[in-house]
Amino acid sequence: MRPRTEPDDRHAALGAFSGRHCADHRGLLRSHRYPGSPVVIRLSLRLYLCAAVLALGVAACSQGGAEPAKPKAVPRAPTPTVSEAPPEPPQAAVRVVDGDTLKPLRRTVLVVGGERIGVEGDAGAILVPRKSASLRVSAPGYATRVVPVNFRAGLMQRVELWNPRLQWPMYGVNAARTQAHSGIKLRPPFRVVWKRNLGGLLEFPAMVWNGVAYVNNIYGRLRALSVRTGKVLWRRRVGRKMASSPGIDPKRGILVTTSMSPGDVKVISMKTGRVKWRFHTGLTEPSPLIRNGVAYFGATNGNVYALDLDRRRPRWVFHGGAKITGSPAMVGNRLFVGDYAGRVFALDARNGRVIWRASAGGRVYGTVAVAGGRVFAPSVFSGLSALSARSGRLLWRIPVGAYLYSSPAVYRSRVYFGAYTGLVYCASATSGRILWARPAGGNVSGAVEVVGGLVYAASFGTASRPGTGARGGWSGPFRTAATCRCRGTRATSSSTAPGRSGPSNRSARGKDRSCGASRTT
Repeated sequence: MRPRTEPDDRHAALGAFSGRHCADHRGLLRSHRYPGSPVVIRLSLRLYLCAAVLALGVAACSQGGAEPAKPKAVPRAPTPTVSEAPPEPPQAAVRVVDGDTLKPLRRTVLVVGGERIGVEGDAGAILVPRKSASLRVSAPGYATRVVPVNFRAGLMQRVELWNPRLQWPMYGVNAARTQAHSGIKLRPPFRVVWKRNLGGLLEFPAMVWNGVAYVNNIYGRLRALSVRTGKVLWRRRVGRKMASSPGIDPKRGILVTTSMSPGDVKVISMKTGRVKWRFHTGLTEPSPLIRNGVAYFGATNGNVYALDLDRRRPRWVFHGGAKITGSPAMVGNRLFVGDYAGRVFALDARNGRVIWRASAGGRVYGTVAVAGGRVFAPSVFSGLSALSARSGRLLWRIPVGAYLYSSPAVYRSRVYFGAYTGLVYCASATSGRILWARPAGGNVSGAVEVVGGLVYAASFGTASRPGTGARGGWSGPFRTAATCRCRGTRATSSSTAPGRSGPSNRSARGKDRSCGASRTT
């Protein structure tokens, strides 16, 4: 094989060859003057040949000896492939319902870590991040809750909110101890959902807050029960003998209990039942009233206490000097309480100072009720008295001729109470005139309650119906709208017994000896 000529050598050879032949051509052209001669023709051919060789050399030099370029490949469009997308993670949601009715709530707001997640619409649930979180849940008219939610247990979690207006936080429903609940609309017929034996006499009713009923028996065993199922959430022995209902302080998450033995006031966690601290007062029957972090209650020693629940000590103590069994009632800054000396006191709730004192005519065992500027005081021997809440002046008194232990209820300008006559009375709160009286089937010792426009009274033993001498059983709740012609011999009302499908009209015949009230002006 011939050695490959480098580009610089070929340039030099071509230049020498072309230069030599061009010089010869110019010389011959000058020596021969006749263009048609053979010499001229040969020179022309050489000139053309020289030009062709020169053109080929220039082309070879321009390529520089490089290898011929390969044709570029035309890029092809990628072939579309069909692939399945990864499945989206399932969404988690919170469903907010009414704790009492389990009905979905609208316009509910959830806040996670200070960030507002969303407002519930018509779907009835709110989509939230799928992770464990602490949710702040609120809805119009309901108490705000902060609840931990773990979506590992389920992608749909239910959060229950409760309406504060439908709860029963203290004995007598409210601070005025009216024994009337205007928010609850339940009416008969009823059916038994569950029952549980609590191992002793239940002298006072349970208090209810956010789906939990707190109730104690006479032996001092306090239990927290699920209202929906009756399940015992926790139990605690808080005394050896109790005759009161606990007071609830939802803001602090505590219960306040009193006891006849050993005579301690205990502050207990609503969630666990753990006793946080205690305060000794001696034998105490009244149920505490809690307002603004202060628990008010009386004791057998005749004292009335204002116990600061934050400082754990009394703000003040009033020394009345006579046994107190009734729970105090409060309206504004006035605290009202009766004692065994037949007196009713109006105290300044801020310092315990006596504003006025008045007579109920005899021993006051039950709890007074305050409504419409009047204090209704039940006296064991003298009947029901109405006193002016401003001055203590006696407005009217209804003697019933039998023991009156029952605490009265006040609802829509009417007062309701029971007695050992076996009757439940309805009287005008303004004048004291009895509007109707109905047999309860036995002696009425406990408080009369008004719920959903119906009067409820519990009785024990048997009692004779006035004018008939007959024994009677439970006849159900009484309508508050019932009327009575006091001067006649007939009292009528409409009642519904538990388990019945509808109301039945009944009448109690016979003249009521207590139909008139002695009014003092």
